[in-house]
Amino acid sequence: MQLREKIQEEATKKIHVNNFRGIINVAPRVGKSKIVCDAIKIFKVPQTILITVPYNSIMESWSAELKKWDVNIPVAIINQRSIAKEDLNKYDIIICDEIHTLSNAQIQALQNFNGPLLGVSGSISKETETLLKKELGLKTIFKYTIEEAVKDNIIANYEVYLIPVTLDNKDKYIEAGNKASKFMTTEYLNYQYLTQQFTFFKRAAWNNPKMNAVKMQYASKRANLIYNSKTKLEAVSKIIAKFDRCLIFTARTEIADQLASGYHSKSSPEILDNFMTGSINKLAVCEMTNMGITFPNLKVGIFHQMKSSEESAIQKVMRMCNMEDDATAQIFITYYANTVDEEWTKKALEGLDPDKIKIITL
Repeated sequence: MQLREKIQEEATKKIHVNNFRGIINVAPRVGKSKIVCDAIKIFKVPQTILITVPYNSIMESWSAELKKWDVNIPVAIINQRSIAKEDLNKYDIIICDEIHTLSNAQIQALQNFNGPLLGVSGSISKETETLLKKELGLKTIFKYTIEEAVKDNIIANYEVYLIPVTLDNKDKYIEAGNKASKFMTTEYLNYQYLTQQFTFFKRAAWNNPKMNAVKMQYASKRANLIYNSKTKLEAVSKIIAKFDRCLIFTARTEIADQLASGYHSKSSPEILDNFMTGSINKLAVCEMTNMGITFPNLKVGIFHQMKSSEESAIQKVMRMCNMEDDATAQIFITYYANTVDEEWTKKALEGLDPDKIKIITL
């Protein structure tokens, strides 16, 4: 028996010992779906089972996995957006794939379920574990980390390169001001102004909740500045040009289209197929490839923009960690130094080995 199979067997046993209640937290590529399928197949008496998933593409993957592993028990699969509309108590067991992606409303809906609830994840954070324990009474019953999977040669090793970029204070290309008085300013000065306003209204909101909406408006404007400013865009373009094949992550669909072949809700599904087959070798995405997709011959990931979510960061990094050969995955992350963008990046990387993270310059 191979090591991966032993880990799957141990996790399956934990599911049954705990009567399908708890969280299975295993690194991507270990085989979460195989673990769940093996657990379901052990039932002597037919059970009514519901699997919830965050994306429709993962629904298709689950259907294929259930067929692949000869699961003959009927299993309903729904997008987790439909949880609140579903009569949950008509099911004997509910399994939440990528449980860390559940919204607060979805968690509240699951509180009405009276049967066993199993969560599955490959990148759950301590913060989310605490939340799920508090709200749903779930604890982690089996854990196999990314670093364990790297050490055991189940997933490829990885290196993360942080590349700080400085907000430009020379080119006045950003429109600022109001309708009555507009003017052009730099990235740096615009960031300073928006941060100053955000901080002011954040303090004002402590005693006046009505100011919270204004605070969030400035937070949104500052985020848009970071997402769209050309200095970082130019830096990322230079990195992309160095590699024959890479996956690029950003936060805006229009930026994805500028960086490479963009794959998003407005693009053709064929773009993803072409990247999978190698017809195109540079793909830019926002969120649509985070989970449930394995890319062949991919070892380079480039982040134009990283959000503060540790779970999202891990899922994205793992896209490059297929164990196809001995090559180490290379992850390049750009961020605006001495800004909230740097804070987001540091928070997102808390789930990765700090010894594998280095700061470099272009």
